Amino acid sequence: MPLANIIEDDVHTPYLRAFDIEYPIENLSLKAEQYQLDTETLTKSYQVDLTQLEHLFRQTSEDERNDALEQLFVLIATWPSVINWGDFCVRINQCVECWVTATQVNTAITTITNLLRCLHIQNDTQPHISQQFHLYLFEILGESLHLYEHNQIHYLLNHDAVTNLPNTHLLLQEIEHCSNRGSGEPLSLLSIRFLIERGTNSVSPVLQPTLSIKVAELLSTCFPGEFSIYQSGALFFNVLIEKTINPTQLNLLASKIHRCFEQLINVDHQVFIVMPVIGAAIGTSLAEYSRIYDFARIALNHALANHIDVVMYTPAISSEVERQKKLELDVTEAFNNEDLELYLQPIVGLPERHCVGAEVLLRWPNAKTKGIYPNVMVEIINKVGLGKMFTRWLIHSVCRLAHELINKNHLSVYLTLNLRAEDLYDKDLPLLILQSSQFWKIKPDDLILEITENGILEENETTLGTIQQITDNGFKLALDDFGTGYSSMARLRNMPISLIKIDQSFVRDIHLSNKDFSIVQSMASLAESIGKEVLVEGIENQAALDLINQIGIKKAQGYFFSKPMPFDEFVQWAKINSVS
Repeated sequence: MPLANIIEDDVHTPYLRAFDIEYPIENLSLKAEQYQLDTETLTKSYQVDLTQLEHLFRQTSEDERNDALEQLFVLIATWPSVINWGDFCVRINQCVECWVTATQVNTAITTITNLLRCLHIQNDTQPHISQQFHLYLFEILGESLHLYEHNQIHYLLNHDAVTNLPNTHLLLQEIEHCSNRGSGEPLSLLSIRFLIERGTNSVSPVLQPTLSIKVAELLSTCFPGEFSIYQSGALFFNVLIEKTINPTQLNLLASKIHRCFEQLINVDHQVFIVMPVIGAAIGTSLAEYSRIYDFARIALNHALANHIDVVMYTPAISSEVERQKKLELDVTEAFNNEDLELYLQPIVGLPERHCVGAEVLLRWPNAKTKGIYPNVMVEIINKVGLGKMFTRWLIHSVCRLAHELINKNHLSVYLTLNLRAEDLYDKDLPLLILQSSQFWKIKPDDLILEITENGILEENETTLGTIQQITDNGFKLALDDFGTGYSSMARLRNMPISLIKIDQSFVRDIHLSNKDFSIVQSMASLAESIGKEVLVEGIENQAALDLINQIGIKKAQGYFFSKPMPFDEFVQWAKINSVS
C-alpha cells in the first residue's frame, strides 16, 4: 500500500515540477500503530510551547524564512488541544505541504524538526507518548521529503525539463501499454522535426529552450480529439493519436501544421521561422504497435533526406533505408580503401578551343552501385563524418595532379576543385591549401577554388575570414552554378570572386531559347563589367558554341569538347589540344 499519494501540479514550471504529497487517513493510522499510537491518543491533550516557538522563530535566519515556513509556524502555534481524527489528518497534510515547500527554498531540516518539537502530547500515565509522537512526525517528514525528491528525479528523467512534455521514454511506455492492453485500437504516430529556415537567426544553446516552448505551444493547437505530445529532442516532437489516419487525413493535418507555423516566432527580441518536417506511421494491430515508433522515425528520416514535407511510412521506405545504409557503407569503404578517383574535364579557351585548364571531379570507377552521382558521394562522406578527411585528401591530391601536369608533362593548365560548404568554417583551410601547394611546388595561379553558390551555408565572420585569407595567399575563387541561387549579386559584391561559372541549365539549350541567350548574355556582360572572368558550362553542340562565341565569352567546358576522363587520358587530350 502506498504511504502517500503524489499529485502533480498542472502548472508548467521550467526545470522544476511541483508535486503535492497527500497521506490518506488509513495510511496515517497504520503509521501511528508502528509507534504504539492510537487515534484516541492523537486527538487530544495537545500543548504548544509558545515560548520556545517564538524563540525559534526569532533565531531563524532571513535566508531560511519563506511563506511556507511561516505558515508552518502558524499551523503549530494554533494547534488545538483537542482535535478529531479527520481534522488531525488534514492538519498533518497541511504541514507536509508546508515543510516540503519550505525545504525547497533553503529551509534547513533541523529548523523543521525543532519546530515540530514545540508540539507536545500531555499524558500523565504514558510520559513517553510525546516522544513517540515526535518520532512519528519525523518519519512523516523524512518520508515525504524523500518521496518528493524521488518523484522530482523520476519526473525529470521522463519529461523535458523546459516544456514539461513527456519524453521518448514515456512514449515507448505508452505504446507498450497500448500493446499490453490488447484492445487492438488503432494508433497513429507523427514524428515532427522543426528546421530553422535559411536566412533566419541561428539558434544558440541558451535560446533553444525558449524556442522549444513556443514551438510546443503552437503545435498543441494543431490536433483535434485525443492526442499526446512527447518531446524527443531539440525541436523534435512525437504526437501519439489513438485513431487511424489515412493518407488524405495525414495530408490535411500536415497542411494545418504547416499553416500554423507560417508565422514569425519572436523569442527574446529575435525572430525565427521554423519549418515542420513530418514522418507518420500507423499501427492497426498489436504486432504493429511495437514497431510504430521505429516506422515513424524511418519515415521522418526519409522526409529529411529527400527534402519532403510529410512522408507516410510504407515497407518500400524501409527497403530504401536499407539500400541507403548499404550505399553509405560502400562509399565509406571505397574512400577508406582509396577506390575513389579524380577525373578531369577540360576547360577550353575560346574561340581557339585550346585546353587552358580542367575541373577536378570525383568518380568511383568500381562502384558497387552504378549511377551514383559525385554530389551524392560527397553528401554521404559528410554524413558519415569523413568530410574533413575528404577535403584534406582532395586538396593534397589535386596539388599533386597539378604538379604532374605542369612540372612533369609541361602543360600550361590550371585545375579547379570544389570546396564543401562546411570547409568555409574551417579556419585551418587556408594554411592547408598553402602548405599543399608549396609541398608540390605549384603556384597559386595553378589552382582555382570553386564555391558552389547554393552550398554557402552562411556569410559570417568565420566564412568571410576564411575566404579572405585564401585570396590573400594568392589563390583565386570561382563562383560555381552562377544564377541558380537567390543571392548571386550579393556573392559578387561581398566575396573576392575572380571567375563566375554560368550554370549549364542556362547554356544547354541556348540555341533553342532566345530567353536563355538573353540571360547568358546579360550575366556575362554584368560579370565582365565588374572585372570578373566568365566560364560557361554545358556546351554540348556546335550551335550552342557558336552563340557563346557570338556573346564573346572566353572560356567553356562541356561534353562537346570532352567528358571527364582519367588523368592519363586527360594528359594525352590536353597535349593534342594545347597551345603550340
